[in-house]
Amino acid sequence: MKMRWLMSVLGCLIFWACKDDTPSEMEPETNISKISVGTAGQIQDSDGSLFFPWGLNYTNPDGVGLIEDNWYDQNIWNTIKSDFLEMKALSANVVRIHLQYHRFMIDATTPDVQALDRLEDLVAYAEEQNMYLDVTGLAAYRASDQPAYYKEMTDQERWDTQKLFWKNIAARIGDSPAVFAFNLMNEPVVSVGCAEGTECGWLPGAGLGGFNFVQNISRDPDKEFVPTIKEWILEMTTAIRSEDNATLITVGFLNLGDISQFANDLDYISVHVYPESGMVDASIEYVKNNQSDVALVIEETSNFKCNISELETFVNGLENNYDGLMGHYFGKTINELDETIIVDALHKNFLEFFVDRNPN
Repeated sequence: MKMRWLMSVLGCLIFWACKDDTPSEMEPETNISKISVGTAGQIQDSDGSLFFPWGLNYTNPDGVGLIEDNWYDQNIWNTIKSDFLEMKALSANVVRIHLQYHRFMIDATTPDVQALDRLEDLVAYAEEQNMYLDVTGLAAYRASDQPAYYKEMTDQERWDTQKLFWKNIAARIGDSPAVFAFNLMNEPVVSVGCAEGTECGWLPGAGLGGFNFVQNISRDPDKEFVPTIKEWILEMTTAIRSEDNATLITVGFLNLGDISQFANDLDYISVHVYPESGMVDASIEYVKNNQSDVALVIEETSNFKCNISELETFVNGLENNYDGLMGHYFGKTINELDETIIVDALHKNFLEFFVDRNPN
C-alpha cells in the first residue's frame, strides 16, 4: 500500500514537471519588438538599434487571390501561412499586405467583425514567426467589387467611412509588435480625370492586369494635390491615433513630384520606384532628391521595366539614401518559378537578387 502511494506521488511529480517544461518547448518565442522612429528620424527597434525593412509585397494570384477573398477557407489559410514561411526563408523581415475596404466594412458605419478576427489571426501568426507586417489599407483593386454606396459618396462621406476603417483596424491589431506600419493607401491621387464639367470615378485610368492600384481621394477638380493629401493624412492619422499611439504611419506614393514635403505628416516616406531600362539614373536622382528629415523606404521595386543588372545599378546608386526596400512575392519559391516563362524568369532573377542583397 505504501509503495503504491509512493508510486502515485512520483507519477504526479513527473507529470507536473513535464507539464511545466512543455510550454517553453511548444510555444514559439517572440523575438520582435515594436518598431519606432528615433529622434533623428531613423527607423529603430525597442533597443534603439537601426531596423532596415527588407520585405516583399504579398500576392498569390493562383493559390490565394487577393488575401481576404477566401481566407476563411482552411486550405487557403494554410497556403497563406505557408507563403509567409517561404517569404521568411527568402530573407524577408517585413511582408506588405493589402486590405480591401469592402472586406472590412459591411456598410459605411459597420465594421465586419469576422474580417477583423481573421486579420487578428494573421497578425498573431506573423508575430509567432517573428515577422513584421506593413498593413496597407483602403484598397479598391477591383472596380467591380466596390459597393454602390461607397462609389456614390461625397468626398467627406468617403473620408468619414475611411476613418472608421482605420480606427477599427488600429484598435484590433495596433498593439502587436508584429505590426510594423499602417500604410494609409496605395498610390493616392487627387481628382485625376476629373476635369471641370466631367464625371469621374474614384479609380482613375484603365488599371493594370485587371486591377486598379491608383485611387482618387477627392473628385473635386478644384482641389490641389499637396494640401488635399495633407488634410486627408491628418484625418486618417487622427482616427488611428485615437486607438494606437505607437504604430508607424506612412503612405505608398507614386514616384511623381516632390513627396519629401509630406515628411512632417508621416513617420516615414514610402515610394514606389520601378527603374526603366536605359533611364536608371533618373530613378536614382528621384530618390536622392526626395530626402528629408525622416526615413525613406522603397516600398515597391522590381526588374519589371529593366534587367536585373540595371536594378542592381539602381540600388547601388542609392548609396545611403534609402532606409528599406520591398519587392514582390507571387506565391512561388525560386525553385518553383519556370524560367521558360518570361514573367517567372524575371521574378526568379529578382528573388535571387533579393536573397543575395539581404542587408540583415
